[in-house]
Parts: sequence; structure tokens; C-alpha cells
Amino acid sequence: MADDATGEWTELTRGSGPAVRIAAADLARARRARAQLKADDDVAVILDVAVAVGPDFRAAQRDVEAVAGVRYAGTVIGLAGLIADIEAAGVADGVTLVPASKQLDLRAVGADVLDLLAARPHRRAS
Repeated sequence: MADDATGEWTELTRGSGPAVRIAAADLARARRARAQLKADDDVAVILDVAVAVGPDFRAAQRDVEAVAGVRYAGTVIGLAGLIADIEAAGVADGVTLVPASKQLDLRAVGADVLDLLAARPHRRAS
């Protein structure tokens, strides 16, 4: 999770290996960047996602500021779904939540998203 405009970030989960944080214009470019980074080194690729969260899409959209790159405006449940899809599709190994709204309590959103992701059934190899 991005803590401030200086680029400092707080990791809400712990990984054992090195991580590379990327920003991309869209999910397809993020996926290509991940593939290139993974070909060169065994790293976790973490994608910046600018977020505005509200009780519904319209409320979140009203609060969103203009930001470049991958962005999300909607509910916490939708954000958790997007993050799960990003991992499942091989777009990135994780995300950095970057506030796209001044009113956003990013730490609370991050905790809520982690709870929702933990409650999802895990995929099993077949």
C-alpha cells in the first residue's frame, strides 16, 4: 500500500523473495512487464493500482482524482475481485494500492480487501 506521494509503501503481506514494483498504463502492459521481469529474475511483480472506494460505483467515481495508469473506482468487494483476477490472470503477483481520492482511508481499505481475499476459496491444482 502506498503511504504517501514520496513512493514509500507498507507491505500488508509478507513474501520471502525480492519484489519489483511497477506502474503500467493498463493490465495488458502490466502482464507483458511481468513476463519480462520474470524471464530475467525470480521476483514478485507488484502492480500499482490507483483506487477510489465507496459504497457504490457512483460515489467512488465522484471522489476519484485524475491519475495515470491502472485504476479502480467502486466497492471494496469489487476491488478484492479485481486483485484476485490480476493474480489469477498472471498480470502481477500482487498490487500496491495507491489512493486516487483524498478521502480514502487506505489502511482500512487494505485490511478489508485482505479479509475478503482470505475468505475466498483457494484454487487447487488439478
